[in-house]
Parts: sequence; C-alpha cells; structure tokens
Amino acid sequence: MFKSLLKRKDKIVSTEAAPDIRSKRPNAGEIRDSGLNETLFLSPLPVYTGQTQSSRRNFSEVNDTFLELGGSNWGTVEQGKILAAGLWFPIFLAFIMPSLVIAYGVIFYPENFSDPWRELFGFIQVSISVSLLSFLPIGAYVYGMISSVYSSAKTYPVRFNRQRREVCYVDSKTRRVLIVPWESVVAWVSNTQGVTSYGATRQYTFGMGLEDEEQDKVQFLLLPQPSDAHALGMWTSIRNYMEDGQLVDAPNPMLKALGLTPSGDRLKPYEGLHTFEIEREDARAMGSLDEGGDELTPEQREHYGYSKKSRWPLRRWYMWRVLSFWKMPYMLAEWAHRKGRPTLPEQVQTWSEALPPEQWAKPSAALVKANQMVKTAMDKKGATFVEACKAAGLHG
Repeated sequence: MFKSLLKRKDKIVSTEAAPDIRSKRPNAGEIRDSGLNETLFLSPLPVYTGQTQSSRRNFSEVNDTFLELGGSNWGTVEQGKILAAGLWFPIFLAFIMPSLVIAYGVIFYPENFSDPWRELFGFIQVSISVSLLSFLPIGAYVYGMISSVYSSAKTYPVRFNRQRREVCYVDSKTRRVLIVPWESVVAWVSNTQGVTSYGATRQYTFGMGLEDEEQDKVQFLLLPQPSDAHALGMWTSIRNYMEDGQLVDAPNPMLKALGLTPSGDRLKPYEGLHTFEIEREDARAMGSLDEGGDELTPEQREHYGYSKKSRWPLRRWYMWRVLSFWKMPYMLAEWAHRKGRPTLPEQVQTWSEALPPEQWAKPSAALVKANQMVKTAMDKKGATFVEACKAAGLHG
C-alpha cells in the first residue's frame, strides 16, 4: 500500500502498538507488515521526505533553538462550543418547549386554556425536573474537559533542539530526563485496519522511539492522527525544522485567499480570548467589509473589481456566538492555557539555552549523503520515498 503513496506531496499512515525496533533495527523507507497493520519507517537517519508540513497547531512552541511537540490547548474552543450546544438542550426542554406548547394551545384551542399563565408555570415546573436529568451527561462531559486540562498540566512536551541536534523527553511520573541524538530517533507512520458492525475502519498513528541505553529500553511516543497525511506532515514539520530551520510559521492557505495578513495573535500556538477576535476578523473578511472602496457605488465596485460587500457572514457569526454563550468557549481555552504545564527540570532549561553558531552540532556525513541521494531520486527522477531510500542504500 505504501508503495503507491509518498510520490511527492502524497500520503502515508499509522499504528496503535509500538513496533519492535530493538531486536530488529529498522531503516528509513522500510515497510513492515504484521497482520492488518502496516508500518512505514521514516528514520533513523531523518532523510528528506518531500512532503507537505502539517499545521503549526501540533506544536506548543517553535523558536530558533527548539521545537516543542505537545503542551498546546488546540481544540478547547471547539469543546467549549460543543458544551454550549449541550447546555441548550435542558434550556429548551425546561423553558422554550413549554412556552411553545402553551402558545400553540392558546392560539388553536383557547377554550382549553382559560388561565394560560398558570398552565405555563405548571408545565415549566414539570419540564425543569425532567431536564435536570440531562445534566448527568453534561456533567460527565465537563468532568472530562477539566480532567484533560489537569492531565495536560502534568505532562511534559517533547523538545527538539536543532542547535544541539538532540531530542529531550521528560517522564511525567519520575521527572527523569532522557536526551538522545536526533539522528538516532526512530520515527514511523502506521495504519491499522479493522472491521466493526458498521464496516471496515482504519486508524492512523505517528510514532517515535527514543532509545534509553542506560535503562536498556525504548521510550515510545504514539500520537493518533486523523489521516496518513496528518501523520506524515507532523514528521515532515519536525524534520524540516531540525534540518533546515523552518519554523512551521506558514500561514493557513485560507487566510491568504481571504487577504488576511497573519499577525502576532494568529501565530500564537494556543487558543484563547484572542481567538474570538481572529474569528470575528475572518467573518468580516468573508463579507469583504474591510476590503476598501467605501466611497464607491455598487456599480463602481464591480467595475473596479471589488467584491460585493455583505454583512450576512458577520451577522451569522454573531448569531452563533450568542448561541454558544458569547466568549464562554474562548474563556475556557484561556483558562486551559493559563493552567499551564509542569516546570521543566533545570537540566532541560539549561539544555534549551541558545548556543553560539560555532558550537552548533553538524549533521553526520552519512545523513548529508543520504539526503542528497533521496532528494535527487524524488525530485529529479520521480521516485517514491520508499524507492528513493532503497536507491540510497538505506534498506534492502
């Protein structure tokens, strides 16, 4: 399957169980099949992939010295909106539905509703008691959100130091620091197929293995992904940062299409109250409200190539914000961000300090040679990633 993918800007895939990388050392471009599971190894030797990078939101911090994987609160705003939708159910059941039923009765069967206000208050009392049951699943959802935030506040991100060409992992329970050479990291993308009562399913995972020589074991990092492209894109972002210094700051193509220039807030690696303002700005841009040409007539705007202005995107945006309790989801995201994460050990903070350029570690000769051969095979000869790695002698 992988042989038909990865053909310059193509895809790949992921796994739930970590592969055996101790007894049988993998190589970049190698494919292993095990039952319904297929694994493509991308390293050791982090060679060129030629693929598209993933979104910056996978990373909690990116600077000239290190990149952090994990520790971000992306998705919290969406969770807050789902919570708001859930809260409307008991409100509808307790107040809106009784009001609609009584209003309907008063209009079409007035003889049966001589005292509508008394009927309404009685109906509301009953509906409120019934609606209280809906707070059980809502409470479970809120508990899950809060637990996730507190769990994240205890989990250390993985740091990739491009100046030292090393990777740092901190165990959340023991606070033990593991630092390994970048070129020794084993990375893979896997897909696992399964069958349920609803049909065939496929799960994707991006994984990394950091070998702990002192304890004679491997520290595995398994990150479920929505697709093979997401999994490969995450590795490509990390690899391009470590090898080429790319900061994963490329703006969303949609923003470019809308003519929006990314600002400091748009490049923040987390969600919060600033996300509310960004979404409002996007809604205004959708209606071309800030495009200019205010002094022109509609005919002149069309003649000079301006888009037709419309307030409906912004009106719809305000309507949905009201239904999602205004800034409530964004306040939850801000709280999740401020809750923070554990303070990194002093050893890691020292390790993360910038070095003078003359002290920066250099890629190995083996990697430089392999990179050139893989890049030439993919870009000039049209080879797939697997074929290019084989041509470079990385696997049989």
